[in-house]
Amino acid sequence: IMVPVISLETADTLSAVQPSPSVYVPPTLRDGECYHVFISYSSTDYQWTHSLIDRLESRGLQVCYHERDFTPGRTVLENMSECIQQSQKVLLVLSPEFVRSRWCLLEANMSLFRDCLVRKPIVPVLLEPEISIPLHLCHLTYLEANDPDF
Repeated sequence: IMVPVISLETADTLSAVQPSPSVYVPPTLRDGECYHVFISYSSTDYQWTHSLIDRLESRGLQVCYHERDFTPGRTVLENMSECIQQSQKVLLVLSPEFVRSRWCLLEANMSLFRDCLVRKPIVPVLLEPEISIPLHLCHLTYLEANDPDF
């Protein structure tokens, strides 16, 4: 899922120097952003999700997830809203447990609302084929976790 990316700003300064295909440069965080991606997932998918988090962070991406990054003493809603707002993208780890969880669906809904306001991408990842995706999420193009190119 990691493709070498060079922003237009960076491309101008590196016009004569082409990075090797194995070099990955994380996108620059903009004002108000603390994270490249906020990951929303069901606790039952902890093992798969934390394996992904480890891979993303090993590439230099700043990843936000609730166990580590929510501020103690604040409400879950405050934490969700702030962390989603401070992230460039939202990754939804869709599983049967995710679509049954009211908290996960609330994070998905908050992400959709944020996306409408500021046009930041939401990336759903299907952990298993044949998941019944909620109607309000089925318009999103998704990745499949079992795809060899993932």
